[in-house]
Amino acid sequence: MMVRSLNFSFRNEILTLVVCVGLSLTLLFLPSGQRLYVADRLGLVLTEPYWNVRNYAEDVFRIRDENSLLKERIAELELLADAGDRMQRDAELMVGPALDPGFDGELVPCRVVMRQRSRFATMIKVRSLGPVQWEPWMPVISRTGYLGRLRSVINSQEAWVELVSAPDFALGVEIERTGLLGVLRPRGNRFIVELIGRDEDVVEGDVLITSGIAEIREIPGEERSEILTPRGFPVGTITSATSPSDQLFKAITVAPAASLDRNETVFVVTAPDPGGDR
Repeated sequence: MMVRSLNFSFRNEILTLVVCVGLSLTLLFLPSGQRLYVADRLGLVLTEPYWNVRNYAEDVFRIRDENSLLKERIAELELLADAGDRMQRDAELMVGPALDPGFDGELVPCRVVMRQRSRFATMIKVRSLGPVQWEPWMPVISRTGYLGRLRSVINSQEAWVELVSAPDFALGVEIERTGLLGVLRPRGNRFIVELIGRDEDVVEGDVLITSGIAEIREIPGEERSEILTPRGFPVGTITSATSPSDQLFKAITVAPAASLDRNETVFVVTAPDPGGDR
């Protein structure tokens, strides 16, 4: 920054000198008591503006420095708050729904690492944080509802999960309000519930949960398997229920409770430990 120097003319210098000499002589000829009073008054008039400006400038610089420190502290606190919120969100993702009090299994949190879609299957690949004793047909859920079943084991930390939207999927369900039992199946881009009589009490908005009834499934080339899904996991909400005159059962459509397309963390429901206390 360039500072422009002040250049006084000879006339101004003489005028300043005359004023200073005049003030000095005036102070000398004044009585001692008045001399001190006038000198004090002149000091206030001449020096007070300077000190006021200097103090104001010092206050401005001090406040600016304090503002810089406060902004730095605020930025630090905002970063800490964001980190805390992120940790809380991660912790919430790792907390699944509560199991039925009578069930001794556990929820194993897993990350979804791959998604596979084809004409015959809809599957996701999951990875756990530690080794797991995977078993085929273990139920898999999200924080909002039922997703599907463990289909094949890759290793102690990875497995493929068959989603409820797979074409041949079938799940025993129960209407929470009435206890009516049915079977949930995918049909294209929607879900239906079968085997509920056309005269039964079913209304739009009824909530479906897993029934907890064991299912027996036979797949060519594999052993006959009993599929046991704990009762009480949310499955979906009934969006329509009609009674066609030419059918024995109601035509029921369902909106799934869990998102089948966007999942970061899911939970595998492990079976009770056979060696545990009974």
